[in-house]
Amino acid sequence: MLKVTLTNNETETIVALEGRMDTAAAPEFEQALAPVWEMEQPRIMLDCQKLEYISSSGLRIFLKLKKFTDSKGGQVALNALQPTVKEVFDMTGFSKMFPIK
Repeated sequence: MLKVTLTNNETETIVALEGRMDTAAAPEFEQALAPVWEMEQPRIMLDCQKLEYISSSGLRIFLKLKKFTDSKGGQVALNALQPTVKEVFDMTGFSKMFPIK
């Protein structure tokens, strides 16, 4: 089960992720990002403080989001990765692709 909450402030859109991003939840995550896909110059912060697990399907959407924001002159960063999720990012090389705060 994955809960996705989008919040806008003056400088960026914060996407808070809570729960498990597995193969079943990945399409829901992509749909929840619908407002982001419409942005001209997206600045996205993925708040992963409560993200417990991420599968390859979730990583694929993170990569799609990165490519989209790059193509629009925007930016996507990650915040507060849990140790188990950070380990997946380190093993796959995603830690080098995303700014992590």
